[in-house]
This record gives sequence, C-alpha cells and structure tokens, in this order.
Amino acid sequence: MSEDAYQRSGEVHSAADLELVYEDDELVAINKPAWSVVHYTRGVRGALLLNNALAERTGAKVFPLHRLDRQTSGVIVFAKSSEVASLMSADVRDGIWHKRYLGLARGTIEAPLTCDRGVKEGDVRRDARSDFEPLESFCDRYTLVRATPHTGRRHQLRYHLKHISHPIVGDVLYGDSKVNRFFRETFGLGRHFLHAAWLRVLRPGRAEALELEAPLPPELEDVLEKLRAYDGPVV
Repeated sequence: MSEDAYQRSGEVHSAADLELVYEDDELVAINKPAWSVVHYTRGVRGALLLNNALAERTGAKVFPLHRLDRQTSGVIVFAKSSEVASLMSADVRDGIWHKRYLGLARGTIEAPLTCDRGVKEGDVRRDARSDFEPLESFCDRYTLVRATPHTGRRHQLRYHLKHISHPIVGDVLYGDSKVNRFFRETFGLGRHFLHAAWLRVLRPGRAEALELEAPLPPELEDVLEKLRAYDGPVV
C-alpha cells in the first residue's frame, strides 16, 4: 500500500504551525511534522517544504544539516548561513552527532538489542550499527523502544528493526501490512511510528554541546494512550 493511501494524521500545512525547538543567530531547529520534506522532491505533491517554510518563519535562508524520512517526525536542525552549514556538515557525515529516536515495534522486546548488519547504499553495503532499548510493552505484542543509531545510513533504524524481526508499526516499506492495517483502522495511525526525540549537536568553536528535544506529536501520543486502554484482539 502506498503512502498516499494512509490518512495523514498530524500533517502541517503552514509555516506558522511549525513548532520551534531552538533558535539563535546561527541555527534553527524544529519538531518536524510528519509528511513534510526539506525541499521539493519529484513525486511529492502538497507536502510542506521546510526550507521555504522556515525561510518565511525566520526571515533567513536556511540550510539543512541532516534529513529525516518524510513520515518521520522530530527534531531537525538547519543552519542560517552556508558558512555555518559547511563547518558543521562534516560532523554530521562522520556520525559525531548523537541521536535518539522513539519507535513502536512489533513484538515483545524484553532486553536491549543491537543490530550491526550493514545497510546497502546503491551497490555498496556500508557498516551500520543501532541499539534498541525497550521502554514500554503493550498487549504482549508491541514495544515502545528507544533507538540509537551509531551511523547515519538511509532507513537504518527501520531496516535494522525489520532485520531483527521487530519492524516499526505503520512502516509500508519494511513493516507488516496486516499490523499496519490493524493500527490504521483501530487506533487511527496514519504513518509509521518513528520520531526523532533527542539530538546532541556539536558546534565549531564552542566547548558545550547543544542538546535538543522534541516531544512526541499528539497523533502518536494518542496511539499510545489508546493502546494502554485496549483490551481487544491484536494482530
């Protein structure tokens, strides 16, 4: 099933609705809404373009320092000048930034897990490592996890969770279609349940790192609350 078949719960359409996490004279960070994209991509219609929206919101041209998948929400950072972006981009590429995500995975996870299977990028399989820590279980069938990627490969967390047989709920590409339909119809989940919750940013010339947090958006909190109260059959 395609992304467009999902109800786009939580979608944001205007710059005024963006939730700012942090801003100074060099950087701006937001709690990225699901379905928004950094800039125009072929095949994406009607999505909020964050580059344009933030330029409108802040009055400055912005430069993304990293990416999040279209459906993924959470903290994302932009530089306000090409000079700052150039200085900081190497740290992002080298994995010096520290990130933590929250994800709802299929299956019961009782202890921390690590996956170090390489992720294929083009024709090359590159080293990758992710840690997963269980935070809360639901219905003896699903687990909220804290996910920590130690490398920055495309779709890394989603791929690794599939590889260890605990795919992200709602994930069209790597997940289970029956589980996705169950969550869509029962709990109103309109996208994959993955959120970039925390980011530690190193800044050139500054001794202290910048720590940024983005709370779960209401549509994901709503799914968790409904799960806690649910006592019906599960998939």
